[in-house]
Amino acid sequence: MEESISVDINISSTADGASSPLIKRGSYKPNPENPRRIIMFDGVCNVCDGFVQFVFPRDVGKRFSFQALQTEKGKEILDYYGIPCDMSSIILVDEADGKHYTKSTAVLNILFFLKAPYSYFYSFYFIPPIIRDLGYDFFATYRYLILGKKDSCFFSPSMASRFICFESKMIDINQKNL
Repeated sequence: MEESISVDINISSTADGASSPLIKRGSYKPNPENPRRIIMFDGVCNVCDGFVQFVFPRDVGKRFSFQALQTEKGKEILDYYGIPCDMSSIILVDEADGKHYTKSTAVLNILFFLKAPYSYFYSFYFIPPIIRDLGYDFFATYRYLILGKKDSCFFSPSMASRFICFESKMIDINQKNL
């Protein structure tokens, strides 16, 4: 069995359902000398977590970093770039040019940087985003029903260096088995 580290996704909510921060945000700054491509994902979604687990070993060039949307660092990144928090979407943030991609466009851009045969899926980029995103949105609507969700995000300790923020109040250092 492989050891894993749990990232607890605990967000306090106000009576109207709005999320309130657990710690002060605003410390995120992109690194202009070593810009990253950050894959931001729904940390409680089994599909999204599975996608990160899929990308990690196939990203041999270590082009991607990861961050769950629900974490404080995730919120800081979204705030910095002015990206609305949409838990139903994978978000790819490119620090080099400050652009971000969502939904099917994010997935296709991620697959583009993986080795063949996965990079071939980028050929679907020619399909208009409105059509691609219809399929993405349909699947995203039912993703919890199809594969479920969890209370925390599990990842191998070998992935820790690829996360933007590993030292967070949301990370449970206890070792657990998958």
